[in-house]
Amino acid sequence: MTVVQLLGLGLIVLVALDAAVTVLHPDAEGLVATTIRRTVWRATALLSARLARSGRHVLGLAGPLIVALTFLSWIVLSTLGVALAVWPMLGTDFALQTSLGPPSFLDAMYFAAGTTTVLGYGDVTPLSTSAQLVSVFGAAVGFTMFTGMATYVIEIVSGVTTRNRFTLAMHDDVRDGGGVTVLADCLAEAGAGEARQRCQSWTEHLRAVDEMVHRYPLVAFTYRSRRHEYDPEPALRHVAEATVTALVAAGYEPGLRQSAEALCSALTRLQSTIAQTYLDGRISAQLAEPEPTARDRTAVAGVDRALSGALGLSVPPAEHPRAVETVCRSRTFLAGLHRWSRTATPPQEWDG
Repeated sequence: MTVVQLLGLGLIVLVALDAAVTVLHPDAEGLVATTIRRTVWRATALLSARLARSGRHVLGLAGPLIVALTFLSWIVLSTLGVALAVWPMLGTDFALQTSLGPPSFLDAMYFAAGTTTVLGYGDVTPLSTSAQLVSVFGAAVGFTMFTGMATYVIEIVSGVTTRNRFTLAMHDDVRDGGGVTVLADCLAEAGAGEARQRCQSWTEHLRAVDEMVHRYPLVAFTYRSRRHEYDPEPALRHVAEATVTALVAAGYEPGLRQSAEALCSALTRLQSTIAQTYLDGRISAQLAEPEPTARDRTAVAGVDRALSGALGLSVPPAEHPRAVETVCRSRTFLAGLHRWSRTATPPQEWDG
């Protein structure tokens, strides 16, 4: 077996592993998929930021482009691998029904394309055992890859729907306000029971989105809609505001504490997952060890005053260390997320 054939077989194996990791692994993606995702997203996000009117349309192309180019790269690389594996023995171990002269590398690519796509026209036929084994191996890899890609497309549609349900839920809950206002009003008008249910609902949404980012990093935050209510950045900002409010409110309503803590844990975990998948490594480090500032403590004190006013309470401000950490962590995370998507970072309600 020649070096060229070994190179071809190695390329087939590497591409198959890359596709398998991306499609089958519960929380990883292959090198080819990662490279394409990062390159396409950077290009589309940069172009979107420079095109004021049609920027959202450009960003909406990022997800489909990433998936299409990833699939195309797997197909092309696996075809190239099969072609390299059969090329040295094409003239001796294969029967060619052609009168175009000695077989060339283009003939090898032609045979490889027909093999990996499981079409096979029959005009190039393997004769020796080694040629037959290479052909069967290439066809098996191609068939498995196409089946996996089809399944993956169906799954990512369901995954994007999960994320969209979260963004729409936050959009409808918050309306024209913010997370502080919506939870404070809920406590004042409907009581702790309704606020607890809302916190539990948001927690379930965050857990579902976290699982989606783990399972489908290729598209979880790169598939964008032309409608702004589907954008994840505002939803994550509002749920962070609501989480801080719930942590502060737990000091007045002890029955809310467990739901507030669960919501905070789900938010922290999702922020960490998104940062590790998409953002700069420094963001992950800062999220792991937040260093609150006076500005963060002032923000929590403002949430405390707003909540006291909505509930008609007259109590001295208390310390809320978990809420202060959440504000600090959320500032860092949201600033990094907006830099990644090249969108402006809007002010948060707790700074108002």
